[in-house]
Amino acid sequence: MNGHANFDRHGYDIVCAAVSILSYTAVNTLDYYDIDFDFSDDGETMKVILDKSDNKSEIILCDFEIGVKTLLTNYSEYVNLNYREV
Repeated sequence: MNGHANFDRHGYDIVCAAVSILSYTAVNTLDYYDIDFDFSDDGETMKVILDKSDNKSEIILCDFEIGVKTLLTNYSEYVNLNYREV
């Protein structure tokens, strides 16, 4: 994940806040279930890398995707969801 939504100024951007809470909830849930992953956040780009997925991690990441898609229904000019094969 990278960039900012630019829906409003810093501290008032509800779109950025929504994406942030979705992201950190996913990361914290992966951690809660002791799923092995690498995490980094430099303030501009957040990365989560799973070496191998399992049923729990798939559900957690699917929940994140659903949350972002929900944001896209009302804020599509401020949020992008891109897929790439790795």
